[in-house]
Amino acid sequence: MFSRLLEAYAGPLRRLCAAYMHDPSDRQDLFQEIALALWTAWPRFRAASSERTWLYRVAHNVSLTYASKRRRQRRSEQTMQEAIPDPAGQDATRRLALLQAVRQLEAVDRQLALLYLEGLSAREMEEVTGLTANNIGVRLTRLRRRLACALEANGGSK
Repeated sequence: MFSRLLEAYAGPLRRLCAAYMHDPSDRQDLFQEIALALWTAWPRFRAASSERTWLYRVAHNVSLTYASKRRRQRRSEQTMQEAIPDPAGQDATRRLALLQAVRQLEAVDRQLALLYLEGLSAREMEEVTGLTANNIGVRLTRLRRRLACALEANGGSK
C-alpha cells in the first residue's frame, strides 16, 4: 500500500523537492527524507483528509524543515556558486524561470504556488496548509500577478 502511494506521487514529490532545493543531490536527499517521513507517518494516517492532501502536508512540512536545516549548514560552510544549467528550448527556459521565481517566494507563498501548480483545489490546499479556502484564493490571485511580473522582468516570457 505504501509503495503504491510513493510510486503514484513520485513525480509531484520530485517537483516539490526541485522547488525547495537547487542542488540535485539535495533534492534526492530531500526526497528520501520525505519518503522516510511518509513511511513513519503512514500507520497513523486515518483518512480524515484525502491521501493526497495528507501526503502534501507531510511533504511540505519536511521540505520546510529540511530547507531551513540546509540554509543553516550552508551559512556555516564556505560554498561555491552553483551554476545554473543552460536549458535547451523556450519551454525549458520558461519552466526554469518559473521555478526560480517560485524559489524566491516566502515559504507559505511557495507552498501555495507549488500546490496550485500540482493541481490541488483550494479545499485541498486548505487541508494541507490550514489556511482558509478564501484566504488561499486571495493569495493565489496575488501570487499569479507577482509570478507573471517576475517572469516578465526575466525576459518577457509569461
